[in-house]
Amino acid sequence: MFRAYSQTQTFLLPPSLYEFIKPMHPAHLINDLVEKLDLSALMRRYGVMGQPAYAVKMMIKVILYGFTVGIFSARKLSRACQENLAFKYLAGMEEPSFKTFIEFRKRHKEDMKGVFIQTVKLAKELGLALFREVALDGTKIEADTSKHKAMSYGRMQEEEKHLKEQIEGLLKQGQDEDAEDEAAYGAEHDGYSLPEDLSRAQERLKKIEEAKAALEAREAKDHPGKPIDPKKQISFADKEARCFAKPGQGARYIYNSQATVDMDTQIIAENHIEDTVTDAGAVELALEGMANESGIVPDKMAIDGGYANQETLESCESRGVTPVCAASPEKSSETAAEKEPGDSARKPSTPITAFSYNSKTNTFQCPHGVEFLFDHWNNNGTVATYRSSGPVTCVCPTRVLKDGQAVREVDKSHLARRRLQEILQVPENQKLYGHRKTTVEPVFGQIKQGMGFRRYLYRGKQKVASEWNVVCAAFNLKKIAALLSATPGLVGA
Repeated sequence: MFRAYSQTQTFLLPPSLYEFIKPMHPAHLINDLVEKLDLSALMRRYGVMGQPAYAVKMMIKVILYGFTVGIFSARKLSRACQENLAFKYLAGMEEPSFKTFIEFRKRHKEDMKGVFIQTVKLAKELGLALFREVALDGTKIEADTSKHKAMSYGRMQEEEKHLKEQIEGLLKQGQDEDAEDEAAYGAEHDGYSLPEDLSRAQERLKKIEEAKAALEAREAKDHPGKPIDPKKQISFADKEARCFAKPGQGARYIYNSQATVDMDTQIIAENHIEDTVTDAGAVELALEGMANESGIVPDKMAIDGGYANQETLESCESRGVTPVCAASPEKSSETAAEKEPGDSARKPSTPITAFSYNSKTNTFQCPHGVEFLFDHWNNNGTVATYRSSGPVTCVCPTRVLKDGQAVREVDKSHLARRRLQEILQVPENQKLYGHRKTTVEPVFGQIKQGMGFRRYLYRGKQKVASEWNVVCAAFNLKKIAALLSATPGLVGA
């Protein structure tokens, strides 16, 4: 026996799209959540003249739902609106072309940050996230380019020199040929405007000069006053992408994508793109973004050792945030003053890392029990001088004065790391830091594995930042929907 099967069966009454989607299908929750978002900023970009545009909410619903199920490209979104019931429901049977999705993303590339912020505010309004304890981390997502479309600085210098010589030779050769043609055919003879090889060489030279100038500008910003390493690379396809090399994986071009998440719910509170492959300066942007965009000032922020520096400590303490960070011991803790060549008397026999530090009293204590009190900062406030509380006899101090007291000079960055280490020693902070790996790092795993987002489709930092906002907004809606699935009545409230 078989169930009745007919592809020509007609409906007695016109069906509703709603009936084709199961009650607890994610599309319903995404639909209800987007209805709660304030999209007036996007709507203001449209006028009353011309052909009516597709509804903004419909386009946002389709795009965000697409990202939650791993459909990112405009062509695939367009095809899904034609073939997929969930997409047909969200689109209201509309079938926007792929060009419509491209134009929509282009028109609203600056508005995607606002859409993301709306998802954060929605989580707060629904009481799902308090954002008292957050975790910040970054992930390397591949750019829309490759090492085959890149060139090193040294190679560009060689190519530039070679092409200029080649162009000079071709121009001279052309002048000689013009003289011969004029003698043979007369001054009015019209030859070809530019030889093909000359045109090709000039076009290649222009591209190399543009890429070389972009690399020089970037290095001047990252390392002012320092010579450029000839091995430094830049991509011709995306000059703002960064080259990242990892042992065993080779070099690839990436964007350092940052996300700050609530440690209770994994909802993303802030996101941005870092200009470098390191995370050292990301904390200030993360805290500033949360405060200005969503009014969030967390009590504590859990971060790994890549963020352990003076700037991180100052950014957190200025806002009343406790940085819970694994600040590993420095490889070399000697200060600039201790490294002066030819001054053996100032080189300490015991490194400063062997000294204990008390941030409350701002004092150091050497392994032999001698206490060093803070005395003064240097002129630019980067090195602090500590003086022993009395005469010393041990070999630990850097410099012994005439009265028998000793002084020790310590970099400000070392003091910041000591303060971060001290914060982490608090038992509740150790427990919080241990929880970090189960909050922010799984978010990146869910984005890359669950949603399938491993490579940006757009080029340039501004467009990539817009795409990262869409990814994070879609992730938040997916997470909110999961949290509300046990209490579906709350969504429609």
